[in-house]
Formats: sequence, structure tokens, C-alpha cells
Amino acid sequence: MMKTQWMVRTACRLSALALAGALTACAVSPQHPQLQAAQVAGQLAPLLPVRAFVANTERTGGFVMSPDGERLLWSQTVGLDAGLAVRAVKANAPVTAYPVGNQGRRGGYYNWLPNSRHFVFSKDDQGNENTRLFVQDADQGTLAPWVLTPAQGVRSFVVGMGPEGSARLFVASNQRDRASFDLYEADAGSRKLREVGRNNGLVLHWLIDTQGQLAGRVRQLARPDGSDSVVELLQPDGQWRVLQTVGGFDSFWVLRIDNAARRVWALSNLGRDKTALVELNLDSGEQRVLAEHERVDLGQVLFEGRHGGPVGYVVEPGYPQVQHLNSAFGQEVQAVAAQALKQGLLTAPPTTIVRRSGSTDGRRVLLRSQSDFDTAELLWDRQTGSVERLNSQFKELAEVLSPTVPFEFNASDGRKIAGYLIRPRGVKGATPMVVEIHGGPWARDNWLPASYNTRQLLVNRGYAVLQVNFRGSSGYGRAHLEAANRQTNGRVQQDIAEAVQWAVDQGVADPKRLAVLGGSFGGFSVLAQLAQKPHNYRCGVNVVGVANWPRVMENWPPFWRNLHYFTRAYGDVNKPEERADMLRNSPVSYLDQIQAPLLVIHGANDIRVLRQDSDDVVNALRQRGHPVNYLVFPNEGHSISKWRNRLAMWREVEDFFADCLGGQSAGFDYYQLMPR
Repeated sequence: MMKTQWMVRTACRLSALALAGALTACAVSPQHPQLQAAQVAGQLAPLLPVRAFVANTERTGGFVMSPDGERLLWSQTVGLDAGLAVRAVKANAPVTAYPVGNQGRRGGYYNWLPNSRHFVFSKDDQGNENTRLFVQDADQGTLAPWVLTPAQGVRSFVVGMGPEGSARLFVASNQRDRASFDLYEADAGSRKLREVGRNNGLVLHWLIDTQGQLAGRVRQLARPDGSDSVVELLQPDGQWRVLQTVGGFDSFWVLRIDNAARRVWALSNLGRDKTALVELNLDSGEQRVLAEHERVDLGQVLFEGRHGGPVGYVVEPGYPQVQHLNSAFGQEVQAVAAQALKQGLLTAPPTTIVRRSGSTDGRRVLLRSQSDFDTAELLWDRQTGSVERLNSQFKELAEVLSPTVPFEFNASDGRKIAGYLIRPRGVKGATPMVVEIHGGPWARDNWLPASYNTRQLLVNRGYAVLQVNFRGSSGYGRAHLEAANRQTNGRVQQDIAEAVQWAVDQGVADPKRLAVLGGSFGGFSVLAQLAQKPHNYRCGVNVVGVANWPRVMENWPPFWRNLHYFTRAYGDVNKPEERADMLRNSPVSYLDQIQAPLLVIHGANDIRVLRQDSDDVVNALRQRGHPVNYLVFPNEGHSISKWRNRLAMWREVEDFFADCLGGQSAGFDYYQLMPR
């Protein structure tokens, strides 16, 4: 069956290229019995083109309010690429679009300067994480930015904003020393950049306070493994005062320093398993816990404005939950949600609604509301009581996509494992399933509303999608994170396999039609799952996956300072016995055990996992005649971010899974004809 489908698709591609007028042909119907039954019954979701999930030109989002409350900045499509746009807050104001192009991994950064006239944005053109910063005057109708950090091969990022009303911001750059970041103050008015903090090689982070001044730093204690550190505050006499000592495997992340209020707020797991929100009194030294959760770490912390303490926080044991410390503000937000629902601005009551940004005076606020099938960005005027929706509303999502549902189960050793499941619409019984394995491993999967993303692309093709927050995932406390140490090729993989078995036992997944997909550590896990064969996986997709742990350790980006985490989790590459163990647990040592077809994808400029890892996998499999497809993108890095490349990648994934799992394929997409 797979060979027949492959031959049909190959013929379709050739004919589509030859006959541009017939590009909508060559879609492949589902082969899996449950999907076929749903199609015959007319219950299968309509098949959407791949471009709808990776190149939707109607998308707008990520709105940011200017400090004076008079302007909006957001991301949207400009021409055939990504861009930024600005308009006045007043209704029906004209929009100025700036064709900044793709900003790189995770969408890049953009924000207003305190003067509400200029905005700053980042770009990573080649995926090598050498981000450059640009400042644009929003009073100009054309893109003509000040190239704040012009040097090539240098990594720069925004640290904080200058005083209220100023055209100043603080940036860090490793131009002088690739392993360290010096601090600079930039002035968009004079277009001048001056050094304000020279890194002695030990500063990990610079801290800017609510007054827009350098107020602190996180300094690594002089140990070669980069572990223990101290948080220090800058004193009026220029000396540094120790605020907190932090162990190498502890977490103390400063959220805000307000010297006027004599308070510091931070997320801390010092002396506890779960990360909590704490407040430190700078005069008395007293530290108190403002909020914590018994099951998970605290996530996002909400502040109402530029000054003062937190008003709420978000936790995510399953569905995300918003808890307000300021009950009056929480009641106001809930009233706005009810008003927006009544006005038809929301398709359903929100699962969460949180403050994203706002004017300094607190009058105008941007809120983000999320429910199963909607993400709404709302402009709320607290003075007039008006509410306006800013982004597009796709009411059809509830008819064509599927909700994300949390689940949890007890692993065989008793540890509770959580995750998320999405099932295809209109299909009864067990379906083909793709296990999407997150990277990190010190990261986690989160609940998301259904939207035009690639996870929903897989669901639209007829696959259930399973995400697992295995041990080693962040967000569930210190013990859950550290339970993966020296177990990334063992107990971690067992967690993933047991989650798959849970889905099979629940009648969700067809045990004969399973596939694995993942990037980075997730790509490593794809190779490990295919080699260990805890299930009869039909195929796998490895994106920028680790294949050789010693190589990763020996090609460390010079600015990374967390080698001690990797040494504890995987071993010390400089100790022969541990190095040998790391190599035994690397996929390059057991590629001969992989029997299922494999698709490998890599960005040539990846600095985290070198392309050589994927080259080694592909070459070894091809030498023994094993079926493997290989896509390399020359202008990408540790993620595939440019939409033309993403279209090529996901078209390949779509056909690959249709062959091995029996789902649908929409066939050749005419957007593929656009040059890359």
C-alpha cells in the first residue's frame, strides 16, 4: 500500500509542476478504516490545504500598547512575508505596515520604547541565533530603521527599557567577547550607543528596574561548570550588594525591581520543590511567599503597569488557571470578558483571560482571551468601558478543528505524568496517532486553543496527536525535573511509551498505526523510540534531533552557561567512562536497530545541534539500504521558521504520514511554486 501511494503522489507532483493550472488535484483519500468510515458518513472534517496552517495571510496578533496608550504595534503578514504594523488606538485609524521580514526563531522580539514613538525589533536572518536589533520611528511611513547592532556574527537582545517618556533602552551584546554580554544604553533620538556595564566574564544577566536604570545583575560564582550564582543590587555608591545566593540547580528568577517601593519580586524554588512567587523587602530583608501551587510551578506572573507588585499569576496543572492577587482588578477583567461575550467579540466564555500590556496611566489595557477554539486580543478602555477586538475572528474553527484536552496517568513506578491529547473530528474508535515529543528536555507542552497551527494540521489529516510531559519536563517541580538525570535514554523513554499505551488502552490510538515526531531532544527521542520499539511504530520524523551527545557537549555555544545541567543529566564528556556511557546512549550507537521509515529535517545553521548529527543518521541508514528522506534548509537553524520552508517541510511530513499511517493528504499546494 505504501509503495502504491508513493507512486501516485510522485506522479501528482510531476503533473502539478508541469500543469500549473491543475494544482488542486492529487489529494489522497484516507486509507485507515476508521477514517474511511467517517468520510463515507460525511463526518470527517473538511481537508484544508497545508498553506492554511503555515502561511495564513489573514493572521494578525501579538498586539502591544504604547506607553502613552495612543498607539498599537503588532505582527501581521506584509506582502508575501512577515511584518509589523502600527496604528493609532482610535477606531478606523489608518495602518502603517513595515515589511521587516521573518524575524527568526519563535517569532523574534518587538516592543515600544518609553517615548511611544519608536519601536525596537529583532531579526535572526539565517537561524544561527546571531540576533540583530533595529529601531524604527513609527512617525515614518516607510521602513528605515536605525540598525542598533550592525555587526555580523554577534548576538544582541533587549534587556529593558529606559526612563518613562525617554527614547532609551538597554541592550546586551557579545560583540567584544562571544562568551559574555556587555550592557549598553541606546538612545533612539540621538542614535547613540554607550556602554554602561562591562562584563568581567561572570555576569549572566543584567537587571533594569522600574525607573529605567541599571539596578542589578546575576553573577556566576567563579566555577568552571557555570553553576552557583548570586543576585546583586547596585548601590548608590557604585558597589554591589548581595541580595540572594542561588545554588547551581536552584531557580531564583527576578521579575521586577521597584526601588521606589523597596521591593523585589521573583519566581523561586529555593528550599522547595515547586517554584513560587516571592516578594523581598529591600529594607528589612524579609522574604514572603505570595503564591504557590501544590501540583505545578507558577508560570506567567501578571503586573498591572510599569510600577508596583504583581496582580495575578497563571498555573497550568491541565487547563491553564488565572489567579488574581488583586481581587478588584480580577473582577474588572471578568466583567470585561462577560461584556465581550455579550458583544459577540468572543465565541465562548474564556478558559483564561490575562493582561498583556497597557498604558502607563492604566486607562487602556490589552487583554488576551483564550477558549477551546478562539484566541482574542481585546482593547479595553477603563475610562469609557468600551471593549474592541483587534485580531481576526475565525468562527469556523469550531467546525473544522479539534479541542486540546489535558490528561494524566500514573507511570509504572507511580510518578504522575501529564500531557495533552487532540483527536480528529467526526471519527469514532481508535485512529492513527502521532506522538509529538517536546524538546528541552527542560521544557513542557502547554494547553493551546485550536488554531491554524501544524499540530492541528496533523489532526485535520485524521491523526490523534499525543503530547507527553515526561519526567525531565519543566513546570512540575524540581523532583519531576531531576528524575530524568541519566535516564534520558531509559526511564524518560519509558514514560513516553507508557503514555502511548495509555492512549491505546483508552481506545484513542490504533496500536498498528503509530508514529513519532519531535525536534531537538524530541528528535533524539524519536530515534530512541524507533530503536527501542516499545510499540510497533510505523515511521518517525526527526527534526534537528540529537544523535551524538558528546558532540553536543564539545560544540557548546560560547554564551551558554548551563553546562552543569547537562553534565548532571547526561554525564561529563571529559571523563572517559562517562563519555563512553553518553555515546552508548546516543542514537549513533544504535541506528542499526531502527527498522521503521524515517524523515530527517535539519537547519544547516543550527548552533545547538550541528547538522553533522543528522548527516550521520542519514548516511548510516542509507548505507544499509534503510528508507530515509532528508530535508536540509540552508537558511535555517534550530527551528524551521520561514513560511516557505515550513510549507516545504510540512508538505513532506503530510505525504510521509499518509504513506505510513493511512491518513489524508491535500496534495501539491500551489504556494510551493513561490521561490524560496
